[in-house]
Amino acid sequence: MKEFWFMNQNLYYNLLYLPFTFLSISYVLDGLIVGRNFILLADLLLILAYFVGHGIASHFINEAYSMHFSDYREARKIKSIGYLSLTISALLGAVSLALLKWNLYLLTIGILEIAFLITYNHPKTSFMHNDATIGVSVGALPALAGYVAATSSLSINGAILALLCTLIILLEITPSRFVKHWRRKPSEPVKVVFDDGSEENVTLKSLIERPERTIKIMVILSYLLPVFLVALIYG
Repeated sequence: MKEFWFMNQNLYYNLLYLPFTFLSISYVLDGLIVGRNFILLADLLLILAYFVGHGIASHFINEAYSMHFSDYREARKIKSIGYLSLTISALLGAVSLALLKWNLYLLTIGILEIAFLITYNHPKTSFMHNDATIGVSVGALPALAGYVAATSSLSINGAILALLCTLIILLEITPSRFVKHWRRKPSEPVKVVFDDGSEENVTLKSLIERPERTIKIMVILSYLLPVFLVALIYG
């Protein structure tokens, strides 16, 4: 399971993918900040709904269907946690919606998020597990959810923010997949064959060092984006 730098021997902690879960949380905050209006309880419930939905439900359901387990009972347990978390996330979102007087835009975003979460994790709809779906679900929709929660409407500002967050996710996916692929390989040196036919043995550490550093930088910059927006808008 040690596919990224933050992972350890605890399966349930690893499945939270916390650095990437907090990306979607930061995009919700971006939307709230750009929207310039805060309804504290509704906003907190919305953020919590995203944490439970993206951080727990999505990752646990995906892992349950990924066939990594020889023990069927463990896979079933993880699947149960995933779908229970999805239910809790939907309930948290519903309470937030009620406080925001059942805004139609936010309701639509919530339905789309649930639909994406189920379809891109389920093996029967695995064609949905692609970069575009992840970019929209993890980037665009959280930003729009925050913006709509603040403004009760959609506008060009919200659309630009959603596009920016989607692009950040898409840029992050490529090095993440590269690192994830090679971390699953044995740790002995890898033979690299260049276009001119020459060969070189490289270690796993040297192969993933730069891509992993790039991921860390992009994650940190995403966390700092709400701070930048606060300084830009309210400074």
